[in-house]
Amino acid sequence: MPRYQSSAEKAENHRSSAYTLLAVGGIGFVAVVLVFCNVIPVYRNAGINRYLVCGVMGAMFILFIVFGIVSMRDSKRFLVKAKSESSLVSEITRWCAENLQADTVDSLLVSEDETMEELSDEETYYRRTEKMKALIEDKFMNLDEAFVEDFVDGYYRELYENNSDCSR
Repeated sequence: MPRYQSSAEKAENHRSSAYTLLAVGGIGFVAVVLVFCNVIPVYRNAGINRYLVCGVMGAMFILFIVFGIVSMRDSKRFLVKAKSESSLVSEITRWCAENLQADTVDSLLVSEDETMEELSDEETYYRRTEKMKALIEDKFMNLDEAFVEDFVDGYYRELYENNSDCSR
């Protein structure tokens, strides 16, 4: 399964792509115009070749510029989405701090006929993360599964691995 990418990361990726596409498209288009006008003498006495190459390359660089503009627009859209995503993460984090302590989660993992000591480390990890996912998805509806997994992985590390008293 692909790793979750936050909207802020997507916005940064689109912005850097936009700058690259706009720079390459602009420089390339200027170079094509200079070649076409014979300022840069590449195709002397080449006739139709110059028109064909300049036409194709010009169209390609114009597409670079268009894609750069579209990528910049998408970057702005992802920035807006990142703000709402950030508030959602802080809300979920606040709820988890109030309701998902290590001992609370661990008490929900085992049935009456088994104990935590009987579980392997892997089984304990998977039971904890699945229980945390289920509790979060019950409280916050319609969340992206990859978002929840990424959040739970981070919160699990904060809850169990950074706190050696709570781990087995």
